[in-house]
Amino acid sequence: MNKTYLENLIKKSNYAHLPMNINPNDEAGNRWKNKKVFDKICLYHSNSLDNVILNGQAKIELSDEYTYENEMSLKFTADTKVENVSPRPFPTIKISLNKLNLNAYNRITLNVYPKATGHVNFYFHFVFGNKGEEVVHAPSLNPNEWNMVTFEVDKIKRDEVETFTIQPFLMGCPPEGLPELEVYVSDIFAEKVEADDDLTWELNNRIAYCHSGYYVEYEKTAIVSNMTEKEFKVFDEQGSLVLTKEVKVEKSNLGTYLILDFTEIKKEGLYKIVIGNLSTKLFEISNNPLDSSIWKSMNFLRMLRCGEDVPSVHSHCHLNCKTVDSKGRTVPNFGGWHDAGDLSQFEICTAEMAEAIAELAFKYENTNIDLYNRLKEEAKVGLIWLLRTRFGNGERALAVSYSVWRDNVLAPDNESIKVSKAENGPFENLLSASALAVGTRLFEDEPIFSDWCKRAAVEDYKFGVKGYEEGIYTLRWGPNIDSQVAGIAMKTAVELYLLTNDNKYLDDVEKYGKVVLSCQEQDTPKWDIPMKGFFYEDPKHSKILTYEHRGHEQNPIHGLARAYEVLPNHKEAKNWKKGLELYAEYALDSLNYTKPYNLLPAHVYPLDKINIERFTVPSYWGSKEQALIDLKEQAKHGIKLNEDVYLRIFPVAIQRRGYHATLLSKTKAVSLIGRVLNKKELLQVAYDQLAWILGKNPFSSSTMYGEGHNYHPLYVAFSPQLVGALPVGFKTYGHLDVPYWPTVNNAVFKEIWGHTTGKYLWILADM
Repeated sequence: MNKTYLENLIKKSNYAHLPMNINPNDEAGNRWKNKKVFDKICLYHSNSLDNVILNGQAKIELSDEYTYENEMSLKFTADTKVENVSPRPFPTIKISLNKLNLNAYNRITLNVYPKATGHVNFYFHFVFGNKGEEVVHAPSLNPNEWNMVTFEVDKIKRDEVETFTIQPFLMGCPPEGLPELEVYVSDIFAEKVEADDDLTWELNNRIAYCHSGYYVEYEKTAIVSNMTEKEFKVFDEQGSLVLTKEVKVEKSNLGTYLILDFTEIKKEGLYKIVIGNLSTKLFEISNNPLDSSIWKSMNFLRMLRCGEDVPSVHSHCHLNCKTVDSKGRTVPNFGGWHDAGDLSQFEICTAEMAEAIAELAFKYENTNIDLYNRLKEEAKVGLIWLLRTRFGNGERALAVSYSVWRDNVLAPDNESIKVSKAENGPFENLLSASALAVGTRLFEDEPIFSDWCKRAAVEDYKFGVKGYEEGIYTLRWGPNIDSQVAGIAMKTAVELYLLTNDNKYLDDVEKYGKVVLSCQEQDTPKWDIPMKGFFYEDPKHSKILTYEHRGHEQNPIHGLARAYEVLPNHKEAKNWKKGLELYAEYALDSLNYTKPYNLLPAHVYPLDKINIERFTVPSYWGSKEQALIDLKEQAKHGIKLNEDVYLRIFPVAIQRRGYHATLLSKTKAVSLIGRVLNKKELLQVAYDQLAWILGKNPFSSSTMYGEGHNYHPLYVAFSPQLVGALPVGFKTYGHLDVPYWPTVNNAVFKEIWGHTTGKYLWILADM
């Protein structure tokens, strides 16, 4: 990114305190809206109520008050004040299509005008497809203007479409808003367009490259496929030719690709690649090419804050929301960050995010004081929430549900805010202790706050290890995972030893280090394609350590890495180092199956060691036994390592598909080893994963909203689109082990998620 542009962006946003804006031409939504339409058919004329059925609390009629290329609009009116209604209500408008065959069309388009006062965003569900095969599209809708709603349905069964359904979700009324919502709907069309190439490893008329840029001292490559060109060119910002070079042909497990290697360019500046009739946008080569993404991440987190005024998003919110402990005591749980697209908040995410931001702040203390101060400020938001929401006895706010916007003045009978129950979670307490220990160091210039962090860290660590030893666990996440919990216990013990010089923590480092290493596969399995270095859940190796959605694969490595870094002369140090080296070997070996993207595969899946209890199985889907059968079938679409053992590039999952967090948690493990063992090869691998997220993928789509190009609109629900937001991530289709990034917008894969941003920033702390 142009340095002057970034500086202006930072200053105009008051150092990421005011909303940042985007260039509309860089968003994929702009490209979709301007696609050529080859044919279309009208599914509904907005001048009639024939074949329109309303269910739910709303009023429906025809109106000429707001119209779009027609004399009339379909209008419905609803009340958004739903504080005591659970779950969130939504009226349903069904338009009968009488089993219409729409195979000739692959896109749905309509225009919607939500009229409201004091609201910044709405999201509706638009449901289309054969009965039982429908897709749900949930875009952001700006109030008081016409919104073009368009989504492609190329892979949806649509030869007998019975209805098109519109469901406006009623998301509460913020204090600054009025409750009445009026919605105007135009004609609805099925269209034929050239559909996006959304399920693929190949690059058809696209260049995969890191849109944000490349580090001077790292490898620099871009990728194309299905081309016959023999050379490529690199130009600088002024249009001067900098490099002409032959392409490299690489055949891999994923296909045949042309590699455009321009590693020899060391001069800082802006460049673009040209090959045949394709060219990239300008990208940066510098010693800090991802600083733009960090500033935008700070913008995202500022906009995601709870309990305070957020410009253009919401006023002070959820001030009366509380968490209740087992004794009936309450703590206010506003603050921190709204976790995702549903205003929830989870201690696990908050703790990891706060620690990640704090760790990254240290890296800029002597090089960029503005960014250092901004990171430090945002880290404190998470740390304060951890301190405010603990009861001092091991119980704390773990899963906070806000669900809707609420008034801050509540009637006596309003029970809707008393739904968050405190629990004593060992993993959660240890995560808090770790984050607060790091915060103690970061805020040494604020002695009172630093001491508060330290005291709470010592207490939370005690609660965490005691709970782990006693077998306590939370209702939401189930029995403790030994490699995960022992890993964070080991890591936190190191942090507390640094703060207190108390040798009792050294005993715990050794004890939990042995648990972590006992969970690792250190012997070479007798497989056709042997791999080792990965982790099981437990020392008995009865269940493999896998994640479907959140990711914490860094935990066992974090414990080993931090111990080896701080205690290199400890008697167990050689064993810790061996564990790190084995995991590095596993990571590097697995890259053989994802060239040239060099994507870290998800997990090794021995079919008899998949723990179904770690997967979300919705009640409507089927039994856990049926789900396990499906998960095993998904695993079999990966790389066969042995009879009944497979390596998947993407995790297996039933409902929670979207895999940036699982990828980034593994990346954090790799970046830690690279930093602690000074292995540049591993830091290169870590960078490659960030590049994947920022555009070096088969869709040439940066997935950080507002960073790079061709980024998709995301599922935000309660806010406008937020610059710097990262989604849950690329998902898969059916059983295929192939990335899938459709134009449809919905939870969870396109849902904004602070957890993902935290992992992203945590990796940069090692770079």
